[in-house]
Amino acid sequence: MFKKIQNHLLLRHPLLWNTKFIPVLVITLVVNLAFFIGGYITGAVDFTDPYGYNILRDFKPIAAFLAVVIALLVIILWLVFYVRNNAFKSYYPKKNNSLYKEWLILLIVCLLNVSYIPIYEYAYDLRARNYFDKEEVIKRADIISKASLFVNGSYHSWDRFDRTMYNELLNKKPLDSLREYHEEAEAIETIPAYNHHQRNYDEDDDYYNREWDTVCYFENEYKLTSLMNRQKESFFIQPDINDSLNEWKVKKWMLNREKDSVRKVLNDFFALANEHGLKANITVEQWLNFVYKPDMYEDFQIVGKHSMDAIYDERKENNEYTETNDTENNFTKNIDGIIHIYPKYYVPFSQLYNGYDRISGAYVSPIDYKDIIGYFIFGFSVSLLIFSFRVTSAKSWLIAAVSIGVLGLVTFIFSLVAYYFLNEFIIIDEMTLFFMIWTIIIALCFFYFLHRNKIKTSKKISGIIVNVLLWLLPTLFIIAYAYAWYYFRIVEEKTYNPYLISYEHPPFQKWLDENLTLCIYCWLLIIILYMYPLTRLIKKWKGIAEA
Repeated sequence: MFKKIQNHLLLRHPLLWNTKFIPVLVITLVVNLAFFIGGYITGAVDFTDPYGYNILRDFKPIAAFLAVVIALLVIILWLVFYVRNNAFKSYYPKKNNSLYKEWLILLIVCLLNVSYIPIYEYAYDLRARNYFDKEEVIKRADIISKASLFVNGSYHSWDRFDRTMYNELLNKKPLDSLREYHEEAEAIETIPAYNHHQRNYDEDDDYYNREWDTVCYFENEYKLTSLMNRQKESFFIQPDINDSLNEWKVKKWMLNREKDSVRKVLNDFFALANEHGLKANITVEQWLNFVYKPDMYEDFQIVGKHSMDAIYDERKENNEYTETNDTENNFTKNIDGIIHIYPKYYVPFSQLYNGYDRISGAYVSPIDYKDIIGYFIFGFSVSLLIFSFRVTSAKSWLIAAVSIGVLGLVTFIFSLVAYYFLNEFIIIDEMTLFFMIWTIIIALCFFYFLHRNKIKTSKKISGIIVNVLLWLLPTLFIIAYAYAWYYFRIVEEKTYNPYLISYEHPPFQKWLDENLTLCIYCWLLIIILYMYPLTRLIKKWKGIAEA
């Protein structure tokens, strides 16, 4: 059957037969399918892991290693058969578009051969997203984020002591005004920052400010180690402001002594834990009694995030703390001579947080186009390298590679020296000068190639030039980007005002920053488009006599 297919391709589609496209296409598709299945299997979410280890993640480096090895084997074996028959070099009759089609075949093969890792990563995250839809994940993440205020965790640092204005800001700002929210939040400051590295302070110190040890919530003052100052846990699936709003709501319930609202937070958490078969050694009512201390929320019992959640009670730093808290409410272990303190009471918070953090991360960017860009660029580069070898000779290919390397080194050194000695006379920096030189080199190569095609006397060094053009024409995007940034820098220096708190960048620069990924994909599309006339020129060039 395979021979029949090959014979059919030889007679009806010689280009597909000559490039061995069908066999390599089948192989790469099968390998991609295998990596997809492997990624989906290893992408399972473990809701019982309190440490976030997830043993299935260990397969990621193994998958990456296998992807590299298999890609090398496939490309080497395919090239062995591909280079055996070169109809172009043998002057077999070929249609005008045949070279372009051959490069497209090369591009498809190279892209499929470098896509094993992205396919694995996509399937890995797809498995996590298939547990719940995005709205349900956000709903469950909110439950976990609210409950995080009542388990072992850290406190807000004292430099954010005045939370009243901060929380009012959260309440009035729409969620789509994140830039304004951050700018106004940073402007809230009523007490100068205190650098503890410069001076140690205590209550008898003249420099001591009582408010350094307190935090203000809704015009009420609490100690820094009060439960009112506990930090929440966040998820990437939504902006941090959403989690801050959750924190603000719960703390307002705590302040207003809305015990039933606090109980509902804990009940919702237990319902989520029970759904995943996770157990705690306390009930909802016990948990509520441990943490609901509405006077000042100071004398609360620390509830662990899991059974072996080592804790450090920061209330030890206060005079009112009693050492009996360590033994009555916790238990200790001596590990290698170091005393570790663990809570007697715990809930399966870490297990739930790690599980939903994994799902949340999978939803943040189902397809990370920024990461995929690297694979696309690599695939394009390999296809151009193989194609240039296909249409020229090994000698021209090697000379072109060496020439570019030597010229690159010489022009770089020249740019550095010229900038060092002539910086008073030229307004451009060394990298811009380097790119300008290479722009001229690429332009000269292009016009030389057009000239040889026009006069049709002999090829001379045009074989080397063809390789140079195929390799360097795509770099014009990078050069143009460098020119744009040099222009932005010149404009910025001319309009810089040291008295302005923030500097407004030009609209085009802001657009370029925000749409760089789109620009790169457009650049790759432009390469596909300009390769059509370039391959037609190369086909005409092949008919020119060698000497």
